[in-house]
Amino acid sequence: MNIKEELIKLREKIKGSFTNESVKELGTMAKKEDPLGYGALGTAIGRLIESKNEIEDENKSLREQLEKMSEKDRMKHWASNFRHFNEQTASPHAKTISDHFKNSKMVILDDKVDEFIDWYTENMVKGHYTNIGEYHFPIEMRNFIEKMAVWYELRYPDYEINRIMPGSSQEQIDINEVMFANNQYTNDILDEDTEIKDLDWDEFYNTKAFINSLPWSERYVFSKPKYQDIVYWNRGYGSAHLHLTRNGFVEMSECMDCVIPGISNEDLEGKNIKEIVNMLKERGVKFPENNEFEKAIKDYDNWVYQKEEMLNCVMYRIIERGGNRIGPRRAFLFAKEFGRNIDIPMAYGVDRSDPGLRLFMNEYIKAGGSKNLVCYIGYGSRANKYEKLPTITMQELIMTQNNNAATFYTPEEDELHQRLVNVLSNRINQDDLSEEQEKVKKEEVRQLRLQRKLEKSKQTSK
Repeated sequence: MNIKEELIKLREKIKGSFTNESVKELGTMAKKEDPLGYGALGTAIGRLIESKNEIEDENKSLREQLEKMSEKDRMKHWASNFRHFNEQTASPHAKTISDHFKNSKMVILDDKVDEFIDWYTENMVKGHYTNIGEYHFPIEMRNFIEKMAVWYELRYPDYEINRIMPGSSQEQIDINEVMFANNQYTNDILDEDTEIKDLDWDEFYNTKAFINSLPWSERYVFSKPKYQDIVYWNRGYGSAHLHLTRNGFVEMSECMDCVIPGISNEDLEGKNIKEIVNMLKERGVKFPENNEFEKAIKDYDNWVYQKEEMLNCVMYRIIERGGNRIGPRRAFLFAKEFGRNIDIPMAYGVDRSDPGLRLFMNEYIKAGGSKNLVCYIGYGSRANKYEKLPTITMQELIMTQNNNAATFYTPEEDELHQRLVNVLSNRINQDDLSEEQEKVKKEEVRQLRLQRKLEKSKQTSK
């Protein structure tokens, strides 16, 4: 079922769930003016979420806006509205629609990449000009994300992933032999005494080598963020300004005592610019429209976010490109190396037919993963992009998923079982020893009592 059919189905569900006249009018309006039902769906959702006192003109305006949107933009519009939706609403019909969007748009990794590209366009492209125009384009960032995902695939081919975290196919191929031992070029240039077997492809094609091989137009995203050296309070209308370190701390303040009454320039030195902005706001100081303080903070934070979210998007694309099993495992290695959230590869890596799933789960738990993580089942094998996916927690998986890669239990589980057997055995031995000690003690007490009775009997006979 495609998106349009799903929306039509949702429209019919909403229309049949309400009996008031306004919704009946909605159905008539949809048939006449909007046969696909987008306007009706939009108005119905609007009435469920918005106050009942909102006027009809606003709903009509919303419907007209939706009619002008493309299908993708319409989906994005409603997905964003439901992002902060209160699931405790008293209306089960509204929650049904909320669940639909939560289980479609919001879990699709490619859509998360699209959202980042939208953010990048608005915050890092628009308004950043040279003499010949804007110097970055959205497609360049998208292409770089794809390039980095491909680099990680080359660094860890499918058979290498299966060697590190066994799954299904086990090809008898070693990446080090392919790249070095069986590579005629390396054999020709290296001396006979050189130990080729000591070369490691993973270390050879490492992250630093990859970054250094990039042109500056791509390498710049890995540079450390820094604040501009000098920020003016109101450039062109005064001389008040701050000299900042690359991390935003004030090295020197000039003429700022005119902006903040009762504060000397020396008092500001050593403070972070964010702290100074908060101080100004607390004191009710009005910010000039062209002040560079807030802009410097925004530019710095945007730079940090760009790098962090770009790496997240690389991880998303690794998952999407690698299929149901290899993609999440490769993304798991990427997440550990680049400090990403390891929950994401695991959440998108549950294939119940995967013989090595339990090994993957164990690696995730050993890396600090949560047993409460909610995972999507079969994300990589869904029939269509927005198919609703069943979910399962890691705790439920641990209780029901056996390891079928080689033996019933994984090596870690065998070790845990052996430790448990040893503990129980020691406890049994201790219990046996305690019982024996108790018997000896009872016998000693019995002997002592007999001895006392005998002595008492002797005294009585005298």
